[in-house]
Amino acid sequence: MELHTETARGSFGDCRVELFYFRGSAGTKSPVVLLFHGVHGWASPVEGNKYGYLARELAGRGIETCLAESSRLRRDRETFGDDRAAWAKEAFKGKTFAMEVYDACSAFAAVQSKYPGRPVVPWGFSLGGLTAVLLAGGETDHYVDAAGLPHPGDAVPAGVIVSGSGESIRPEAAGSLSLPILDSLGENRYVLDAASKINTCFALFFYGSLDETFSEESSRSIYDRIPLREGKKRFIIIPGADHAFRQENGVPSRAPLERMAAIAMDDLVNC
Repeated sequence: MELHTETARGSFGDCRVELFYFRGSAGTKSPVVLLFHGVHGWASPVEGNKYGYLARELAGRGIETCLAESSRLRRDRETFGDDRAAWAKEAFKGKTFAMEVYDACSAFAAVQSKYPGRPVVPWGFSLGGLTAVLLAGGETDHYVDAAGLPHPGDAVPAGVIVSGSGESIRPEAAGSLSLPILDSLGENRYVLDAASKINTCFALFFYGSLDETFSEESSRSIYDRIPLREGKKRFIIIPGADHAFRQENGVPSRAPLERMAAIAMDDLVNC
């Protein structure tokens, strides 16, 4: 499978947003999917990376796909093993949610520029899903202004896909809100306002039935505000999937990612 790497302007640290393009075969009028990782995420084409795996799944089905890895102080996630908090502090200390949104806007602008005239669909996981909603609803200016950087360009998403996102975190997971980026989320009204303005050709929400970070109600509170008719918007529960969609009923599995890729094809090919 053909892989091409580029960079876009980033807001923080090394000031780079890494872009990994996976070539599809569906033709020059088919959508391009732009994948956004979750907070403190690691998006890479290397073996074992879930975002790389999903990108290959989509490209294998003919959909051109781009992975975006946001700017950070360091990119050696594997050095920290299972210590996610240490990784978050070392790689993202000082980064704000506004900067993360800027990185997403920069990535989107780069993809639109690379594929002029092609529909672009952001697909975000967890915090990346909230960013995808902000893009689709045209509510990123507040964050880009707060980041103090020039606007990278107007984003015009053709559709939006969200995996494992909600308006408020479960109380038992609230300890993570002290970590970089999460400590600057601010009000959720911008996300809710963005959802109410989405007018894309489709909106697809995925929710893992064993999500330990967001409740189904929290996820549906965003989904329900999207003013698209049923059929153009869908809320799909992936049975047994955890928040990260890395497990099925507590066992490591790629099945949740494969199911989401298969389901998303219905909307992507008709966009």
